[in-house]
Amino acid sequence: MTAKYPLVYYIRHGQTDWNKARRIQGQTDIPLNETGHVQAKAIADALVRVVPDPAQFDFVVSPLTRARQTMGHILKAYGLPEDTARIEPRVREVSFGDRDGWTWPELNAAGIDPTKDPEGYFHWVPPNGESYAMAAKRIKDWLDDQQKPVIIVAHGGISRIIRGAMLGKTGAEFVGLPVPQTKFYKIEAGEITWFRA
Repeated sequence: MTAKYPLVYYIRHGQTDWNKARRIQGQTDIPLNETGHVQAKAIADALVRVVPDPAQFDFVVSPLTRARQTMGHILKAYGLPEDTARIEPRVREVSFGDRDGWTWPELNAAGIDPTKDPEGYFHWVPPNGESYAMAAKRIKDWLDDQQKPVIIVAHGGISRIIRGAMLGKTGAEFVGLPVPQTKFYKIEAGEITWFRA
């Protein structure tokens, strides 16, 4: 089942001020901060070493600014034009709706905690937002459409969902997975390999 998907290199965007403050971004369009640009350039340089010839790959990016800025560093490192990457709305971050802008401690205090109740968190629908389960459907649709190996830049939540889908994990198993901004991963034939910037 998991082997049906093509090779994926997945990069999470670099740091934003909201990341630094442990503030939930969801689909709020927050740009990279200075640290984020440094991280994105380091990831780009590392990716070029791992994948020196990107000719076989599609480049896909979330429409949100932080992801597009990160992809910009990658395309520059490859010497490719900005329009090389296809903007894909289905890989935008999980929407926290009215909870965008909350800090994680605030969300935890409201009884929402993926570490204590991962299954509940997978199905929790924030007011005017979407659950991980809902987002997983659009990500699976996107994965099912992929015909070529892909280099994708998107978000922490989407990183978890793609790992879950491609590695055959349940929602409760993937909602708490780490989402570093100084590493990226490759998934091929049901196996994951991490690379450090």
